[in-house]
Amino acid sequence: MKKSSPLLSTLWLASEKLCAMALVLLTTLILARHLGPDAFGQLNYLVAIVSLISPFAAMGLNAIVTRELVLKPEANDTILASALGLRLLGAAVASLVVFIAAPWFVEPGFRLAFSMLLIANLFTAFLLFDYWLQAHVANRYAAKARLGVLILLTITRLLAVYFDAQLQVFVWLAAAEIALTGLAFLLVYMLKGNGIAQLRFCATTAKSLLAQSWWLMLSGLAAIVYLKIDQVMLGQLSSHQQVGIYAVASRLSEVWYFFPVALVSSFFPKLLTSKTTCTDQYQQQLQQLNDALFVVALLLAIVVMFIAEPIIILLFGNSYQASAAVLSIHIWAGVFIFMRALLSKWLLAENLLRFSLITQIAGALLNIAANYWLIPIHGALGAAVATVLSYAAASYLALFLHAKTWPMAKIITASFLLPFRFALKGRTIYQKLEK
Repeated sequence: MKKSSPLLSTLWLASEKLCAMALVLLTTLILARHLGPDAFGQLNYLVAIVSLISPFAAMGLNAIVTRELVLKPEANDTILASALGLRLLGAAVASLVVFIAAPWFVEPGFRLAFSMLLIANLFTAFLLFDYWLQAHVANRYAAKARLGVLILLTITRLLAVYFDAQLQVFVWLAAAEIALTGLAFLLVYMLKGNGIAQLRFCATTAKSLLAQSWWLMLSGLAAIVYLKIDQVMLGQLSSHQQVGIYAVASRLSEVWYFFPVALVSSFFPKLLTSKTTCTDQYQQQLQQLNDALFVVALLLAIVVMFIAEPIIILLFGNSYQASAAVLSIHIWAGVFIFMRALLSKWLLAENLLRFSLITQIAGALLNIAANYWLIPIHGALGAAVATVLSYAAASYLALFLHAKTWPMAKIITASFLLPFRFALKGRTIYQKLEK
């Protein structure tokens, strides 16, 4: 298999992300208008439940598999087979548990369609081959696979809307997208790899991978709780209409989250170099990058807060007007999420990954508690407030709890005080000029 240059591989992924963002927004816009808040909320509620068990299909193996494949090319077939076996087992057990419990939280008329979502979840095990492609610097194949499935399902959904399809059809299409994405990666491996017949499961290798991955699985579970538990709890504690109102707002808010990841990833190698050569320069670069993330997120939050209502009504219609208030609150979570992108890299550079796990789990638990308290009172607005509070706690306040994370706490605090820093700096310059 021919490898791409790192730059070309990055360009493929960036192009795919931009195209996917546009297609997802288009689909969200059309489906929300077609289904209305209640049915659109029901769809997002069911998909969110399945999303919560996706970390059990990943088993925390993603980054570990990429590393092992790079370091042990002679054992690639054994590593892939062992990891694939673990992922299939995790997906199967999680899906079975949720299927048994489904009568308590899924309406009778949707249980068959929901069962298809759970079956489709098994195919996410094949996303393992995405990390095989990453190890071989062949991200163009992954981008083509994901984008091909997304384009196909976007067209199919638009046709379903044109023929006035009912909600169950769109649940089936959501299941089809999950399954086809997994099958697309399996097909890529069959065409570009050694073939399925060469894979050999090894219990010893599987045990070694699992020993390294369990805490990463917990971290992944905490991360997905951040993103999806609010919609599940809204469906349980409020109504599907509130889920629909919240889903529209959160989609528009979360669409910007790719930016801090891309920015920080671009500067991370430079930060690592500075860390080993000049500590003062390293701290200065951290502060400058965090300031930039804070300013972009702050300006974005302010602008969105003022234009939320006209944008929501223009794009989604009057039936989603309540989403404007939710969006005006939810967008402020981005201030902490943008800076969390740098915090995550800093924790990696400082070898504090266990603290990252602790903060994510604490944030997820706080999110659940805040949702449980606020949703019955304020509905979707309460869920948005819970999201902002949990991110603030996990990405900022928790840094004050341990001396090793105080340096980053100071950097984030300095970013919050950026207007005062500029004013003080301007005053100092003015005083020097007077002299």
